[in-house]
Amino acid sequence: MAKKSEGPQIIIANRLDDGRVVFLSKAGGWSVTLNNAVQADNPEQLKALLETAVKSVDANIIVSPEPIDAALSGGGAFFEPSHIKYKIQSQGPTVRPDLGYQAADIKQAGTA
Repeated sequence: MAKKSEGPQIIIANRLDDGRVVFLSKAGGWSVTLNNAVQADNPEQLKALLETAVKSVDANIIVSPEPIDAALSGGGAFFEPSHIKYKIQSQGPTVRPDLGYQAADIKQAGTA
């Protein structure tokens, strides 16, 4: 049996058109930025977020939505997934990070 979560959760999914990992955002859409995610602090909020996710699945926007444990880190400045699987998933491919969508972030960090 799966462990029942007792802490805050966010919704993670994959965008259907390109497969990118996305997070249900505070604006009700989907964001590739983890810190734009909306947090559910109780079962009622989580149910509402999952209902929004199901509508996005039905509209062929995302696939495989699921709630994940996430906590605010850095003094409440940013989200951090609680499980290593989702930390890796939220950061993008781990092989050749100089290629793919995360490459732009690496290049910007190198020039800043």
